[in-house]
Amino acid sequence: MYADLLNNRMTADVHTFNALLAAAPNTREKYNEKWELIVETLNQMSEQKVQPNLLTFNAVLKSLRKCGSLARTQSLQTLNEMKALGIEPCLATFDHLLGIFYKAASSVRGPTDMIFEVLDEIEGKSFVARDPDDVYFFSNAMRVCLDLKDVELAYRLHQLLGEGENWKLLGDAFQQSVFYGRFFNLLCMMEHIDMVMKWYKDLIPSLYYPNSQGMMDLLQALDTDSRLDLIPQIWKDIKQLGHTNKADLVEEVLALMARDKQSPEVQASFADCSLAVKSVYEVGDRGRTALEWTASALGNITFLLLRAGRMQEAWGILQLFKANNRIPGEALLAEFLECAKERRDNDLAIDLVKLAASFSLTTTAKFASRVKEEFLLSEEQKKSLEELDVLSSDSSGSDSDSDSE
Repeated sequence: MYADLLNNRMTADVHTFNALLAAAPNTREKYNEKWELIVETLNQMSEQKVQPNLLTFNAVLKSLRKCGSLARTQSLQTLNEMKALGIEPCLATFDHLLGIFYKAASSVRGPTDMIFEVLDEIEGKSFVARDPDDVYFFSNAMRVCLDLKDVELAYRLHQLLGEGENWKLLGDAFQQSVFYGRFFNLLCMMEHIDMVMKWYKDLIPSLYYPNSQGMMDLLQALDTDSRLDLIPQIWKDIKQLGHTNKADLVEEVLALMARDKQSPEVQASFADCSLAVKSVYEVGDRGRTALEWTASALGNITFLLLRAGRMQEAWGILQLFKANNRIPGEALLAEFLECAKERRDNDLAIDLVKLAASFSLTTTAKFASRVKEEFLLSEEQKKSLEELDVLSSDSSGSDSDSDSE
């Protein structure tokens, strides 16, 4: 068809030329050849006295996004020609400019202020839909703000949504989610947690349903500003948003709560939360398959219950290690032993040594020795420990014999 146009065997209207301009870069390999074809098409358009419109220039700019190093210079010339003809740019125009100046590999091309120039030009203006690609502007512009880690720029972009009916150009539900997801990610990285939580309450769930990564970003923000005490509240939202089937997110919740010791009030809140988390490993949520227990999840819940003084419940979790073919860590058993020592609970201490022996842990003898030295044991209890020592030694001997064979 293009050959027929060149040979004047056919004439075309502006819509046909716009389609040819959009397709041009897909028919050539080299960047300069792509651009030459675009120029030839524009010349043919001029010879046939077809007046370009907004979509013509947007097609050129969109094609330039595939023209490599030529794109920056030619896009600015295209924009100037567009304005010289009195054609007002739309959001798609600016989206293509940002796509040209902020590619993934833009770092090798040097810095640019294009995003600032674009916002300076459109700030305070109200737009209407004039190009199907208008709906990509806000989400892509927010990507640039995120890449630049410029939260003030993001605020300016967000404020633009409030002008007239610009919010209608945010796109479909997916585009809206992308926009707000990037905005919230940037807030979590750059803002104080009080401001993050303000936006969190404003956006969720009325405007934005965060995915599991969005909730992970929030947890990291809580950690950065030492506000882990808010995790139980966030866990309720994670559950409401339907993310309890995301193992990495659930594990992160438990790990952050268990990492450091907190005040008694916070520890009590964490213990309650840990039991709420435990439920998703037992019956799942919303009819989903329950998560598979990991040693770290079991260990963290046990730690949290121990620190809240809920020994009986902690012991119950400890039994789940064996039931799920998981092995408790030495640090967990050591903390359990400290709690037994504080309570002067000899029976619990001996039961811990028995538990370690049942897992054939190499630390069994070490725990048995500690119990002998740090607890006031009855003769019967001492005898019980000695029997465990013999069993532990026999087990170790058997292991050594197996290794030497």
